[in-house]
Amino acid sequence: MCGINGLFSRTNSFDLASTGSRMNALIQHRGPDDEGSVVFGKTEGFPLGTPKSVSKDHTINYLDFKNDVQPADKLGWFGHQRLSIIDLSSLGHEPMTDETGNYWLTYNGEVYNYLEIKNELELLGVSFRSNTDAEVVLKAYIQWGEACLHKFNGMWAFAVYNVEKQQLFASRDRFGVKPFYYWHTKEQFAFSSEQKALVMSGIVPKKIHKKAVFDYLAFASIESEKQGFFEGVIELEPGFNLKFDYKNWTFKTEQYYDLIFAKKSSKINANTESEYIDHISGLFSNAVNLRLRSDVEVGACLSGGIDSSAIVTQMSALGQERVHTFTASTPQKEFDESHYAQVVNGEVDARAYSIVPTSSDFLSDLDELVYSQDIPIFSTSTYAQFRVMKKVKESGVKVVLDGQGGDELFGGYLPYHINQWLDDLKKGDISGFMRETKAFETLPTGIKFFVKQYLKNYGIKGLPSVLYKKIIQYYQTEHQYIAPELMNEFGTAGYRKSKQKTPKSLNGILKHEFYNSRLKGYLKCEDRCSMWHGVEARTPFADDINMIEYVFNIPGNYKIQKGVKKYLLKEATEHILPQEIYNRKDKMGYVTPNNQWVYEIKDELRKYFTPDLEEYFNYDLLMKNYDSFFNQIHIPENQRMFKFIAFAVWKKVYGL
Repeated sequence: MCGINGLFSRTNSFDLASTGSRMNALIQHRGPDDEGSVVFGKTEGFPLGTPKSVSKDHTINYLDFKNDVQPADKLGWFGHQRLSIIDLSSLGHEPMTDETGNYWLTYNGEVYNYLEIKNELELLGVSFRSNTDAEVVLKAYIQWGEACLHKFNGMWAFAVYNVEKQQLFASRDRFGVKPFYYWHTKEQFAFSSEQKALVMSGIVPKKIHKKAVFDYLAFASIESEKQGFFEGVIELEPGFNLKFDYKNWTFKTEQYYDLIFAKKSSKINANTESEYIDHISGLFSNAVNLRLRSDVEVGACLSGGIDSSAIVTQMSALGQERVHTFTASTPQKEFDESHYAQVVNGEVDARAYSIVPTSSDFLSDLDELVYSQDIPIFSTSTYAQFRVMKKVKESGVKVVLDGQGGDELFGGYLPYHINQWLDDLKKGDISGFMRETKAFETLPTGIKFFVKQYLKNYGIKGLPSVLYKKIIQYYQTEHQYIAPELMNEFGTAGYRKSKQKTPKSLNGILKHEFYNSRLKGYLKCEDRCSMWHGVEARTPFADDINMIEYVFNIPGNYKIQKGVKKYLLKEATEHILPQEIYNRKDKMGYVTPNNQWVYEIKDELRKYFTPDLEEYFNYDLLMKNYDSFFNQIHIPENQRMFKFIAFAVWKKVYGL
């Protein structure tokens, strides 16, 4: 797990090496163990700290940068910050080149099946000088080209540069676990693991993308499009490659992967169900086992929910002794599930670490937290994850497994019941529909939740556009606090109903949330919180291609049964889960008492609201109603005011 940077220019307007050095410094937190860079000339690379030869005792002789190279001969630069996880020796130094010096790699991620791919390459006569997965990625690309991606099981964002052809190939993993951002003009091209390396290095002009601000303040939408809060900075989408030709100065993105899912439901067959459960059990065990490959200590984030509990108990079942677990808890019982975490810890005799963040802690760390995220945060729950990863770092553990993606893969959120019922009705299974709605009534939410969510997701959207707009405006009263100029510029388009219909089938909505909404944001937050503290987070539910493809090709009606969400996962892991976890019907995750915290520190937060925000806020009205707005803490998960706070903090810490 690391941080990657790249920079190419057609002019001599700035020094590639010094500018690149600033980029590396800005993402040093992602890889504090080693740093490397290489400057590319017209016909060769001129490395800084790049291995030339390796002796028997693994001592590396380094090349010195050729200072006599003329500026006109320098066309590009690669940078790398390494977090040493596999093969801790200097042989893992990056950027990495092959024996010819023609191909150069800067790589972030883990391809967990690298040993199997390495064996395959060795049978083809390919030799290796290290035990890293990075070298496997490089040699696999040289051997098979972009077809190598279909062999990878894991998470990645990498770039390979061909010196001879002056061409770059970059790729991001199938589901967006690892980040890749880029920017280009007619004269420059740059990419990085984090947006701050592009903006704070001085490469990209500091300019706020106003449409992104409007979407955030109006609809709490964060990075839903390729261009985010920094104008000009583009996100390479999950499952996409980028190709850059320096000679012709052309850019092209291509999708190499799209998840196929089972579109039809079928009558549930007990024998088929048993086969699904048995196979998932094996796939899950294999997924966790692959992600235990490491030359450093591996722990796990533990919330007490089924996803993280299944991972921890599976780690123990695979022979991991005294699993290190990390849990966030709170004195507020309605937000706390530490009891369930303790049950799991007791079951596996874990070495348990726990943090109990407070509102004052949140205030103290707020600037650092927002800066680490590159974007305004959505809620204080981000801070819980941020502090958990800090505790991981303090413990000396460098890798943690996490349950991110389990809900989207197996159907873990309450609104998914609606999609399941619609599946039943569509295929005419009235008895199934009645059975499941009756079972749903035993849950704490009951039928009132169904009515509310159905109207929100389907009923209101089915209304004429004018009426739809009026209703949205009525319920989202915080829109009055958005600057009139911003509303005038983007309001009409923002209120317009999306032409892209949200899928109604269960598997359809799960795929949608895998790629386009919920999970996409969670994975970015996971990466930013973990890597800020130099910790690698591994997510078997979100990147194990074998398990994901298998589960998505199971008819959706198998995934929620008898009112039980994630039914297949529960049944597949029943043999390792404590009964108290297996029998849980509620769900929380890493949550914090958002409204209470913000209310407790509202006076201290006032300092972030300055008149220069008038471009984005109806400043006078906001300040007039500041205190009364915070008195609405009784509203569950009220994000209305928090969005304005988060944006104000973000604007301040980035000097915008």
